[in-house]
Amino acid sequence: MKISLFQFSPYRKNVWKNFELVKQAVEESALQGSSIIVLPELWASGPLMEPAQAERAAAETAELLPELQQISQGNNLIVVGGLCVKEQGMLYNSQVFSMPDGYQYEYRKIHLFPLFREPEIFTPGKGAAPVSLGFHDQENCLAGPMICYDIRFPELARHLVRHGASVLIVSALWPMSRIDNFELLCRARAMESQVFLVAANGTGRTGGLEFGGNSLCCGPDGGFICRTGKGDGLHTFEISLPAVKQRRALFSSALSPKPWELNSASKIVSLAHLKEMVNARRAAGQKMAFTNGCFDILHAGHVSYLEKARSQGDFLVVGLNSDRSVQRIKGPERPVNPEEQRARVLAALGCVDYVILFQEETPKILIEALVPDILVKGADWPEDQIVGADFVKRHGGRVERIEFEVDISTTAIIERVSGRN
Repeated sequence: MKISLFQFSPYRKNVWKNFELVKQAVEESALQGSSIIVLPELWASGPLMEPAQAERAAAETAELLPELQQISQGNNLIVVGGLCVKEQGMLYNSQVFSMPDGYQYEYRKIHLFPLFREPEIFTPGKGAAPVSLGFHDQENCLAGPMICYDIRFPELARHLVRHGASVLIVSALWPMSRIDNFELLCRARAMESQVFLVAANGTGRTGGLEFGGNSLCCGPDGGFICRTGKGDGLHTFEISLPAVKQRRALFSSALSPKPWELNSASKIVSLAHLKEMVNARRAAGQKMAFTNGCFDILHAGHVSYLEKARSQGDFLVVGLNSDRSVQRIKGPERPVNPEEQRARVLAALGCVDYVILFQEETPKILIEALVPDILVKGADWPEDQIVGADFVKRHGGRVERIEFEVDISTTAIIERVSGRN
């Protein structure tokens, strides 16, 4: 498979001039026999560090996308590159795959870079999935989308590889001052997951900041297949997808057969052990979100609530009412499921980091022992009635009240099953 990398310095505030440069590069890539051309992050606009700039770029991108699709179809070439896209009133730093068959796939950047003010401008993406490149005559033809800062987070690359990607495609605007980090991280992502990684980086200066170029391709062993240097230009090279299987046949670090992190029972902890873990994670700069409940019959409402709770901090602790505690609150017929089973089910959820049982009717003692950074409760609770709210705020934390997306309750489930309603 032939791939082209086009690195260049975008004209600021001139989307259509940048499009003309890309169109010429696409046509040249097609003449060279490439199947894919990869472009830098935000190639049509350059860096966007003001909301007004991003709004203008998104409006022009909406007009640009059909034109981009036409040059993809006209040259029988997959065009991959970063663009500012607006949907339902929200701006996204996106990587768009324009396919010759007329299909366009958009990946929305998950990890927004704070030094470029991205969290102030863009909404983070909520997920990523491999994209079929449509080469039916070859095996392993799925590509994993990534944008710039994403490569600092190996979990994303691992997720894409677990779902079948054999090529990671990165669109970047990486500064020259940290270009050694760019090369190192690209090599690491390729090497640890034993895949190809193709990365197109921008060049030029913006506001005194120089972008580093040095677009590249790494093989499944982490070695360089292509390195472009820092000048503008089109670079074409070839990869052989069977090399992924060949590398993994020697030894495999891509897909662990016994993933140790899935030992979810270890999430159920004592207070002494939990305090040690919390202290260690805080020392590493992480913030703890805490919530509590009976979670007797786990349902979709619980799951969506816990996912939202986890998104408030860097790790989530769930205080779980013991059987004795539930009986005092809800009566002698509850809980339906004993505490060890309820704890085990909670621990199996990916959004839950730790589960701790408490015997009291409220988690007051637990909250005062752990001092959460974020105390989470359902929006049906007024803040002045949330146990521990004043304590958490006095210690510099905050309280978050979360709406339930699913109108369901454990009591309603029990009544339906028992035929009471």
